[in-house]
Formats: sequence, structure tokens, C-alpha cells
Amino acid sequence: MRGGPLAAVILNAVALSVLFIGNAGWKCTRYPDQYLSDAPLELVGRPRPAAGADDDDQPSASGEDDDQIISTGGVPSLGLVTGTKDNAQQPNYLRWDMSAVQVPPDWRYQPPRTCTGSKNITNFDSSARGRGDQKIIVHYHLQHNAGTNFYSFANKYTPCATRACWQDSKHCLVSYNEEAEAENIRQNYERYGVQYVSYEVMLPPRFPLPFVSDTARQGIFFTTIVRDPFKRFLTHVRRAPGKKGFEPGSSFWKDFSGVHNIYFPDNLNARWLSGARDNRLSGDHVNIAKCRLQLFDLVIADKLFDVAVEEVMCPLNGWKGGQCAGSGRKEHSSKSDPLQAAGVDAHLIGAWVERLRPSFEIYDYARILSWRQLSERGVEGLPELSQVPSYMDTLANYLGAEVSEQHFGSRSFVRAVTLENEKHYAPPDEFCDRMKEVWTSNPDEVPNAYGIGTLMNGWRPKGFGGGEAAASRY
Repeated sequence: MRGGPLAAVILNAVALSVLFIGNAGWKCTRYPDQYLSDAPLELVGRPRPAAGADDDDQPSASGEDDDQIISTGGVPSLGLVTGTKDNAQQPNYLRWDMSAVQVPPDWRYQPPRTCTGSKNITNFDSSARGRGDQKIIVHYHLQHNAGTNFYSFANKYTPCATRACWQDSKHCLVSYNEEAEAENIRQNYERYGVQYVSYEVMLPPRFPLPFVSDTARQGIFFTTIVRDPFKRFLTHVRRAPGKKGFEPGSSFWKDFSGVHNIYFPDNLNARWLSGARDNRLSGDHVNIAKCRLQLFDLVIADKLFDVAVEEVMCPLNGWKGGQCAGSGRKEHSSKSDPLQAAGVDAHLIGAWVERLRPSFEIYDYARILSWRQLSERGVEGLPELSQVPSYMDTLANYLGAEVSEQHFGSRSFVRAVTLENEKHYAPPDEFCDRMKEVWTSNPDEVPNAYGIGTLMNGWRPKGFGGGEAAASRY
């Protein structure tokens, strides 16, 4: 439907949604020191304001205008923040349950069922050890972001591929320390042929993925797929049984229940990339997510999936035939909208669009990264990068409105999604440098993570208390 009553009511939806959406306080604006606004002042390397003074009135260290990316005055004292597990001494965006993980008594590598039987890894050519022409693919699998399709592709070519990261079986998540984690991945490849590893978990803020140092990254290729957050949300709605509207128990209200369940539909991409488990998302969490994206060898935006597979992933390890035979790039068609089909009120749709703004911003940055990375790898004939921010595009779709060049004119605050505007969408360099210090200073301790196959809160393979139901997922 385009225009008409739907357009009339949805114009008010964004304003009304601010009254009752879970993360209405998050804003896209970038103020100096914004990303440290929740940290104790003793930890961020700046003095407390004088008595009676408003800290917001203090000038930025750079003296630049508020619309600049960031100042350097709020960079935290690294020694104070990196050396403690006490959440009370951490800024909110680094807080996480650091409880000790109870590992199985005989904690060792166990092969996934997909790597046994017809796919006999005992015939794996161990001479690949140390070869520079073969890469281990580490895929960060955001739920409902085409990760299963990517696994199905990789599984056809690799000696062994893990559909999920089974921490119980030492596939991954063995250590917060990136060097120890990397060595486990390399050993699983050299000994058992595990050439594709999928992490389908919410990442703790301190967990280093992708790895930062050159030594940890050696022989490993990091990739992730980032999908339009509203289309990802619609996939969730299609699979959710009933309760798509305003009624009690619907998905809309789940994120008001205290600690945020990791599989709730609200901003899953933003939360998994940043480790945000509470109800409120901040600009800090968005910046953590963007800093992670910068470290991937290849970010695959959803509309560039086939291009990335054929032009980068197939040549990476010399895969031939099948999907790597150059069968041509496909146009992906969208499925019907389950919200409109169910007659969900337009105000509620507008509230969902507004609530997903953090993930929209991350997605736009991922689109820029993906297009640039593919271009830098010499990929030709790339589909044109849509310049319309995904948040605006989604609203325009439901409004039946057109986005014109005037939306990006000199009088507009909207920045087009282009390579020229990458700095506008990028996280502050100082913040990413700070996070790299965190990610490279972790002790050799087992991470307490949440998701499929984790020791604390995931499904477990048979033999570790998971039973047949869990084993069937293995």
C-alpha cells in the first residue's frame, strides 16, 4: 500500500513511538565525549567540573564544533579500566557477567556430526599446515542474517565446517586472550580440517573478534554478513507464533522485561556486536559494533552476498565448481510483509522502525565498508550503492514517499550513504583505539558467552547434558 490512510497515520508514528519504545533515549548525534558519558569521571582521564558548573558547558579538548566526530579529551585511563573485572569500576558499555565458567572434566575437541561419516576428515591433507595459500574462514554469524546460507556454501568445499561454535567441544570460545583463541582455531584446522568456524553468539564486549594483532590473525580470514535490520526483524516476525501486535506477550513488549534476552527481535545486530544485554542501547554500544566491523577482512552487506561469494570467497582458497563456477549473480526478491498482512497498526510499525535506529546506523556503515572492501579487492561491476540511509528508506517505503536530492541538500542534516561520507558514519578513531587496547589485554580465561553451543546458556551436544534434542542441532 502506498499513500492513503497508512501514510497519514505513520507520519505521527515516529513522534508517538518516543513515548513508549524501549531505547528512545538513543540518538544518532555525535557530541564530543559522548561515548564516555556513562563512565565515572575518575576513569576517563578528565577532572570533575568545578562546584556549581555544568559539565555539559565545558569546552571540548579540540575546540571543534559539536558536529565533529569526537574530541580526544575523554579517552579513558587505560590502566584503570583494562585491569579490573569489577563491573562497578567499568563504563556501562564494558559491563558483562565475568563469572568463572565451569568446563567439562575432559574438555577437548570433538568433531561436529557434519564432519563425520561421508565427510571423512581422516583423509584431510595435513600438509596444508603452514601453507600461506589456504585460509581458515571465521564467520561471525548474526542470527537471521543469511549465515545459514553461507555455512551451506562453505560446507561444500571445506574438509570440515562448524555450523555453530560449540564451546563444549573446543571449537571456539576457549579464551578471552586472542592469541590463545587463535591458536585453538589453527590447531583444529591443522589436526582435524576445521577450515570454517561459525560464531553464532552474542559477543561479550571484551571478547576479541575479529582478532586485532597480526600474529593472532595469521592464516585466518574474518567475515560477517550484515542484513537490513528491518528485513531481519520481519524474518523474526514470520517465524514468531502469533502476537504480532500490541497485545500482552507480543514481541513489542519483551524488551521491557529486565535483562534483555539475546534472541529478542529488538536490535539483535547491534546487541550481538556490542554485548548490550540491558534494555537501553547507547551510542557507546553502536561504536563498539562499528569498531568490530572495521576489523573484518570482508563485511558482506546483504545485497552484495552473491558478489562477495563468487568474487572473493571462492578464489580465497581456490574453490572450483558448484556455486564457485560463476553461475551468475542473482537478484534477491523480498517476501511479503507479515506486519501489513496481519493488519498491524501503522503506529506500531512506525514505533518498530524508530526502535531499530541503532541497527540502521550500523547497517549503513556496513554497506559502506562492504562496497569499499570489495572494490579494493578489484571486484568490478558492483551494484550501485544506495545513497539513502536505511532508516529513511524504510520510512519512505511505508509512507509511499519518494526520497529526492533535496533531502541531502545544504539545508538538510541527512548525509548520503556514500564512500565520501564514510567518516561521518564511522566510529571515532579514539574509541576504536581504546577498544583495541581492551581486546588485546585480556587474560587467558574461558569466556562466559551467550548463544548456541556455549557452556553457560546454550544448547549442548549429547554427552554434556544436552540430550537428543540438543544433539540433533549439533
